[in-house]
Amino acid sequence: MSEDKRRDLRDMMDELERYFEDFEKDIEETVKKSIFGGGEPGKPFVAGFSFNMGPGQRPSVQVFGDSPIRRDGFRSPINEQTVDEKSGVLRAIFEMPGVEKGDVKVEAGEASAIITAERGDRRYRAELSFRAKVRPESGKAEYKNGVLEISFSLKDKDNKDFRRVNVV
Repeated sequence: MSEDKRRDLRDMMDELERYFEDFEKDIEETVKKSIFGGGEPGKPFVAGFSFNMGPGQRPSVQVFGDSPIRRDGFRSPINEQTVDEKSGVLRAIFEMPGVEKGDVKVEAGEASAIITAERGDRRYRAELSFRAKVRPESGKAEYKNGVLEISFSLKDKDNKDFRRVNVV
């Protein structure tokens, strides 16, 4: 191949690369404006999907990051939940970098929990439905290196929500 043809090919490839860079920027701006309402200029946004096999080998999809639905500035932290029937424990892990232990609040019931954390522009909120009923009073939480781990004892299934009523 002659030198002129190589130069033409390199010029064409450089032009094609610039075209794709501009195209990528256009797509990013379009997504930012249409899904995330434009956000703050110059401020990055975080968004993603996590695909896992859930209980019974059913696929589960989790959306995390800056919520396209929420306009209050909270991010949905990526989280994972496991139930260990043998030891009777439910564990939930949340990735929430940029906050401190004192910024994290956990409110839990038998079937769900609400987790929030705020520090500066880092704002997280997760509403988690548990895969099994838990005893909320047994909850223990530890926050370390941007990761929150919460564990609960599973609610006994033997009583099936029945309580003994004393007759007087």
